[in-house]
Amino acid sequence: MTTLPSIVTGMAVGMGISWECVIAAEMMAGKAGLGYLTWGAYIAGETPLIIVGMISIGLAGFLASTLVRLLGRVLAPWERRA
Repeated sequence: MTTLPSIVTGMAVGMGISWECVIAAEMMAGKAGLGYLTWGAYIAGETPLIIVGMISIGLAGFLASTLVRLLGRVLAPWERRA
């Protein structure tokens, strides 16, 4: 069970990379989603909507990564640090 914290760290990094790929795919070929919204706003020159899209993307990525880390704390309680 000593490898579990490393696995959770890898999962958190993987979550960030996969989130980045999903957003990029939505920008390239999507018909819906945060990436599509942000790219459409960029093409239309709607700066406030671009900022809302960027904040939404960041917040959703942060929440996904936080959920993975919380799962890691539950699965590996001995790794809690003061």
